[in-house]
Amino acid sequence: MSFHLLGAPDETLRLKSFGSTSKGAKAVIRIEIETSDMWALGHALKELAEVQAGQQLKPARPNSPLALTTADRTSLVPGEHS
Repeated sequence: MSFHLLGAPDETLRLKSFGSTSKGAKAVIRIEIETSDMWALGHALKELAEVQAGQQLKPARPNSPLALTTADRTSLVPGEHS
């Protein structure tokens, strides 16, 4: 996310309220932000949508190690270079 709320009196995005609820091991944070600046609204919603899209991607699987050829293994042995 690249929008910030700093608490300045002239901010276009203003924190209206916040709170949380928890159930078991999970908690939900509710944040309510208000604005009369439609550009700031659009920007904030775009950034939040990008966060949501990124969180819905599956993590990349680590590459499995490649098998070394005999030539590769030989070149890894110290002092035995041709």
